[in-house]
Amino acid sequence: MGEYIDADEAIVEKINNKKIISVGHIALDYIFNVEKFPEPNTSVQIPSAKKYYGGAACNVSVGVAKLGLKSGIVSCVGYDFINSGYHSYLKHLNIDISGVYHSDEEETPKAWIFTDPNNNQITFFLWGAAKHYKELNPPTFDVDIVHLATGDPKFNMKCAEKAKDSRTLVSFDPGQDLPLYSKEDMESMIKYVDFMFMNNHEYERVLKLLDVKQDKFIEKINTLIITYGKDGSIIYHDGNSIKVPAIPTNVIDPTGAGDSYRAGFLTAYLKGYDLKDCGIIASCVASFVVEKRGCQTNLPSWDSVIGRLKENGILIQ
Repeated sequence: MGEYIDADEAIVEKINNKKIISVGHIALDYIFNVEKFPEPNTSVQIPSAKKYYGGAACNVSVGVAKLGLKSGIVSCVGYDFINSGYHSYLKHLNIDISGVYHSDEEETPKAWIFTDPNNNQITFFLWGAAKHYKELNPPTFDVDIVHLATGDPKFNMKCAEKAKDSRTLVSFDPGQDLPLYSKEDMESMIKYVDFMFMNNHEYERVLKLLDVKQDKFIEKINTLIITYGKDGSIIYHDGNSIKVPAIPTNVIDPTGAGDSYRAGFLTAYLKGYDLKDCGIIASCVASFVVEKRGCQTNLPSWDSVIGRLKENGILIQ
């Protein structure tokens, strides 16, 4: 029995040593729920402002760390990053921030996010220090997965090339920075992609950008994951489509749900789960995040995810 126990412990240790690096924004978020979006030249009232930790790439990095794998981030931050509390927060989570560039002249990126009662969102984003991506060279990626989130398209493409040179899996989520990608940028990027994540709105925009039909686009991506909010998600792989339901919960704020889904999916994949279970686990992680305001406020542990799945009668190995 001792040999089997030691073997199991060795497997667990090997899994827990797997690492995901996210590339893209670290941001300070200001999140508001409004009764309606204002018409031009009008205004609406908002509740008091509160700062949250965010940025799509960093949301994924923190989600991965909370779920028990090693994580890091490559990003650009400003002179206000240290005093914002974000720096010490990431250090406390043991997230590798050695790839974070600090600007002495610019602010850390900031997002003002407004959500209406139908969970539609409008976001205003200050790039600040993120303008320095153009000056950076990608690091050497000695990790299992590189996740490319919102950020500079040209830098993301350089990172994708560098990751492939080291035989690292590439995950890609253009997110709300999708308008920054030209048709040529997108066509180049998807050549390197192993996993591509989008919500249904972004998916429609990508198909329009590339002027391609859905079936032809699906053929270009090894694993394509499209999320549909409360209607769950669909995973396309090897000519098959896998429907994944959302996990029922009380939605307070949808901000960050997509990023937490990505963190859950990629973590589950490195833990050896099949694609459907990866989607189920990802949906469960997202179900925690939407229960509170803020992208990182309610990110769960791995045990909490498994516990919630059991409560919903969902058993995974």
